[in-house]
This record gives sequence, C-alpha cells and structure tokens, in this order.
Amino acid sequence: MTQVNNASTARAFDMGSLDTFPKILRHNAANWGSEVAIREKEFGIWTEFSWQDYHNRVKWMALAFDHLGIESHSTIALLGENRPEWVWGEVAAHALACFSLGVYQDSLHEEVAYLLNRSEAKVIVAEDEEQCDKLLELGDSIPSVKYIVYCDPRGMRKYDDPRLISVEEIYRIGQEVDNTDPRRYDNLVDAGKAENIAIYCTTSGTTSKPKIVLLQGSKFIDHCCSYLRADPRAPGDNYVSVLPLPWIMEQVYAVGQALIARQIVNFVEEQETMMADLREIGPSFVLLAPRVWEGILADVKARMMDSTPFKQKLFDFAMKRAEQRLADGRRSKLADIVLMKALRDRLGFSFLKSAATGGAAMGQIPSSSSRR
Repeated sequence: MTQVNNASTARAFDMGSLDTFPKILRHNAANWGSEVAIREKEFGIWTEFSWQDYHNRVKWMALAFDHLGIESHSTIALLGENRPEWVWGEVAAHALACFSLGVYQDSLHEEVAYLLNRSEAKVIVAEDEEQCDKLLELGDSIPSVKYIVYCDPRGMRKYDDPRLISVEEIYRIGQEVDNTDPRRYDNLVDAGKAENIAIYCTTSGTTSKPKIVLLQGSKFIDHCCSYLRADPRAPGDNYVSVLPLPWIMEQVYAVGQALIARQIVNFVEEQETMMADLREIGPSFVLLAPRVWEGILADVKARMMDSTPFKQKLFDFAMKRAEQRLADGRRSKLADIVLMKALRDRLGFSFLKSAATGGAAMGQIPSSSSRR
C-alpha cells in the first residue's frame, strides 16, 4: 500500500507539458476556475480571487505590457510588500518570456538602482506611493525603466511623471487587447519554453551588493515538485505568505507550490496583524523566519508568567511530558489534552500539517526543565 501511495504522489506532482508557470495557471483556470486561489486582507475584510481571477489579471498584465512594447527577454521588476499584484506581475513576465526580478521592499536607493540597472529592467510593478517615491527620487539614474506600475492609488494624484501608470489602467489596456485579439495571450503562453530563464533571484545584499542568480522556469518547477513529493500539499490547503517574496523560499511556497498543488495563498493586511490574520485562516503550512518563531515562544512564555500558579504548573507538566515523548519520536496524548490542543488553537495552528523556517540561525529553545 505504501508503494502505491508513493507512486500516486509522484504522479500527482509530475507536471509533464505544463513546464512554465503561465501554462500551469491556464490549466488551473480552465479546470478549477471557480475555486479560491488567493485571499488578501484589506480594511479588515478578506477578498477572494479565484483561479479564473488570477488567470485574468495575469493575462491582462501580459497583454498590456506586450502592447506597450515590452519585448521578450526584458526584465520586469517587482517592488513592495507581499500582495496579489506582486505574484500576478511575476507570472505575467514569464508569459512574455521576460525575466521577473523581485526587489526587497526595504532596499536602499542605491541597491534598487544597482539591481534595476544590472538587469536593465523595463517595467517596475511598485506597491504604493512610498515605493514610487523611492523610484522617482532615483531620477535619471535608472534609464532603462520605461514604466512604473503602481498598485495602490492613494497619494498618487500629485505625481505627473510620464513613466507612472496605474495597475487598473494596465488591466484596461490588457482587456482591450484581449477583446481585439482573443488568441494573443494563448499564443504567448504556448510559445513559452521550459529552458527559458524566468526568475532573477537576488540575495538580500546585507554584506555587499546583491547578487543575481538566473533560474530556468522548468528547473524551478521541478524543484517545487520534488519538495511536494516529500511534503505533499492538497488543493484547498491554506498558506499565509509573510516572508519577502524576493526570497527564493517564499517563491517556492507562494508561487511554485501554490500553482502546482492549487494551494490557497493568503496575504495578511499588515505585518503587525500577522498573527491575528494567521489565526483567522488556520493555515495548513507555515514558513516563518526564526525571529518570528522566537517571538511566538517569547509571547507564550510571557503570558504564562502572568498567569496563575496552577496554570503555570499545568503548562510546565505538559511541556515536560511532550518533550519526553518527542525525544522518543512519539507524541503525548496527555500533553495534547492538557495543553497542546488549546495552544495550537490559540496560535492558529490547529490545521497545521507541517512548518518550516530558514534564512538565519534559530536560537536554542530552552527545555521546560531549564526555563527557571
């Protein structure tokens, strides 16, 4: 039975001719168009986007960029916090056989200029006024940039730079092209080749200027499929995207695995509301930075220090019991009943199947016997 299940899992994540992100997305929209693909929280409300919505936004972006003269093998950069337009812009770039370049939203001006000039970026999809300010202040030092697409219109009326264009205007242009030439986008997607360079992946630039690695689209998909065979996802599983999208691991989960396994990607409203938003979603998988895991631990410990002596004793007993069983490769049912089940629910981890961290070393977690 195990061999059968393993073979079935391997087949489930064999993408065959779907060797680019746009091809996978088109396949998902054609077969599961009404299912939820992305959620975004804004003004306290979760907005849902189906696979058809996802596909349409990517198609309109790609057709608009094509209409505006962005040729294949150009670079389309993405600058800002995690949001749906970031992902749509990336997949649209791949549909045009262009390169997507994620720029960390807290990058300094000189770092942004270095990456844009090094890649000769033609288009930048920027999140909001703050990011547009950064780009406009660079002035003539980024000569390759032809268009700056802003997603949040708040505060943008005062600008008159000819490179600025709203994402809504991009969608409008794309829809007009689609109505005039309905086969144009499919022809672009069909022309996509597995061996095409798709992603310019950068380092954070903390020790020197950021370094750029060129990734083939199909190789990246193969990597995501291999990961899914080891740690499978199912359609409808929830993932909360909080780590920066320029980071390769966030690309794996929020873009690659989400497309391949039809996982729902959820974008939180603000970093400050991350834990509350995470609890609302109840993700199936999380990828958090070590500092976030350490912050969760510190918060739990601080709350226990303020609780009653009886609750503190129950907490210490359950933690010690759980650690003992974990050392033997088992789980403690008693610890689950006394503490773990309620703690997982409190943190939003009730439906969690697996979790990961990366990007930095994690501090040593003290055992229950050495906390005092």
